[in-house]
Amino acid sequence: MNEAVKQDILSLLDSVIGILASEEETDLVELEELSNRIIHSASIFQDEDSVSIALLIYSLYKVIARGAEKGKIYSQINSMLKQARAALESNQFEIFRKKIKNIFDILARIDRKVSIYFQELLEKARLKKGSKIYEHGISIARVAQIMGISQWELMSYVGQTEIPEYGIKDAGGRLQLARKLFSK
Repeated sequence: MNEAVKQDILSLLDSVIGILASEEETDLVELEELSNRIIHSASIFQDEDSVSIALLIYSLYKVIARGAEKGKIYSQINSMLKQARAALESNQFEIFRKKIKNIFDILARIDRKVSIYFQELLEKARLKKGSKIYEHGISIARVAQIMGISQWELMSYVGQTEIPEYGIKDAGGRLQLARKLFSK
């Protein structure tokens, strides 16, 4: 694992542990922002650990947003997060990955409603985070490979979103840019 990625993940895990310990509602938004932050690393280094952590943080955000009891999540996941962090810090990458997988399993079992929709949630999270990586200029094929989804699913999702190309959102602006690029 790249040292920069490792340090970024350690920092994120510290933040998540702090957020889960807090009682403030604004922390919910911070979880989503943290998952977007790690996507930047995932797009640069194209590693599965960054993607996994982004999905984990986003899943935590969604589970809490859907009304799962925050205290229950904290009590079940806090020690696992700390163990995962300790394993990563001591370069025990397989143990780190196993702990992260165990946290996903815990999230799926938190309550019946969440469990029913958890697989769908993970698929949507993969698509959403995949589109964020695609925004960083990584090809659809590579993003699909990193996220473990099909190119068709990702292309369909990206086609339905408004991902600005060169900061231009309207069709007229994109057409003008295309003419400018091909007129040279």
